[in-house]
Amino acid sequence: MENDEQTIVEQEVELVAEAVTNQLLRINEWLYTNILILESLYQIAAISATFFLAMLLRRRVKRILERLSNERTLGATVQRLMRTAAAIAMPVAWVIFLSITISVFDQFELPIHFLRLANSLLLAFVVISIVSIFIPSPYWSQVFSWVAWSAAALNALGLLDIVIKWLRETGIAVGPVNITAWAIVKGLMLTAILIWGANALTGAVERRLQSAKKMSSALRLLITRLLRMLLLILAVVIALVSVGVDLTVFAVFSGALGIGVGLGLRRTIENLLASYTLLADQSVKPGDVIEVVTANGPTYGEVKKMTTRYVSVRTRDGTEALIPNEVLIANTVTNWSHSDKTTRRRIPVGVSYDADIELARQLCIDAANEVPRVLKFPKTACLMRGFGDSSINLELRYWIDDPENGVANVASDILVLIWEKFKENGIEVPYPQHDIRMRTDVQMEHSPNQAPVSTED
Repeated sequence: MENDEQTIVEQEVELVAEAVTNQLLRINEWLYTNILILESLYQIAAISATFFLAMLLRRRVKRILERLSNERTLGATVQRLMRTAAAIAMPVAWVIFLSITISVFDQFELPIHFLRLANSLLLAFVVISIVSIFIPSPYWSQVFSWVAWSAAALNALGLLDIVIKWLRETGIAVGPVNITAWAIVKGLMLTAILIWGANALTGAVERRLQSAKKMSSALRLLITRLLRMLLLILAVVIALVSVGVDLTVFAVFSGALGIGVGLGLRRTIENLLASYTLLADQSVKPGDVIEVVTANGPTYGEVKKMTTRYVSVRTRDGTEALIPNEVLIANTVTNWSHSDKTTRRRIPVGVSYDADIELARQLCIDAANEVPRVLKFPKTACLMRGFGDSSINLELRYWIDDPENGVANVASDILVLIWEKFKENGIEVPYPQHDIRMRTDVQMEHSPNQAPVSTED
């Protein structure tokens, strides 16, 4: 029994060895038939020679391309192409020398199929590298490079049609709709192109709107967002139709989406709608200085960015508070620069009852006018507000037009100057005072058993 099993194992080993040997013989025959022949060796030698020649001359080619990139007469786009080509000077030089070699071989009627294959792959690499530079996103630039390079390599090897045929025959059936892998690939490619086009068109419109000085920043942002949303929806719809998806099947999906919004996405939808409301009524726009009461207290700062979910407010501490849009809709917002940045501020000041009131008022006004950020017009004023328990209450009123630079720092500078001027002119800022009266004619009651309290001490 053991001998039979050993014999079977030996037979299997012999079969595997024979299969490996046959495969190696086929590879060897293919090499001798296609590669290790004189015509192929000439082409391989020519490819190697052009490679080393490109390595030797890549610096000179790079200098030529860089010189062309500095020629202003060529235009900005051509200059950028030249700079990109200079960055990949070696492949560019190799393509040039391969093209020259192919022309020479063709004149002498020599075979050029290997040369043409190498030139096609290298040319595809150069073109893809140049085109990917113009894609702003590094991620999508890398995706485009891989996809385009794979397609170019398959096409150069003559395998592209075979791969496309296999993708067309592979797919899944969802109800009456038959979705093939090739349709999915086409849909993804078309979606990527349309989304890129939508972003490019939106960016061009946004740059165009920036030149419209009479249009507010909030209205420009609203138009840009609506245009981007519509173009993205249109891109997705076109991609789905190209794949062969019937849009009527989304009737059930829309009902499920409504339930999802009601259950889990309510806050997200509220912030989305609130963002468009804020932009439409222009109550808050980028660049405004606002103060809003949140759960952590009042937040004061400049609006730096408005998104579909939150408003970024740059505070005086150097941090950015991300306030949900619904908070700005539901709570009271103080916009220091809604229609005009000119803002009046108040500082309470108390002086002694013995002080010269007119002099104190004038000193307060002079102190405010010495601070550079305080406006000369409207004029600074100092009013007498009333009689306090221990002081006469004054109120200094002044105006500034740059609240985004802070308001507490201006008040601090003014108070320091007021304190110095009061000391120079002998005006006292009183401490809190309270008068206590002691009545001595009150008879204190005591019990008969309790000894009277002695007052001689």
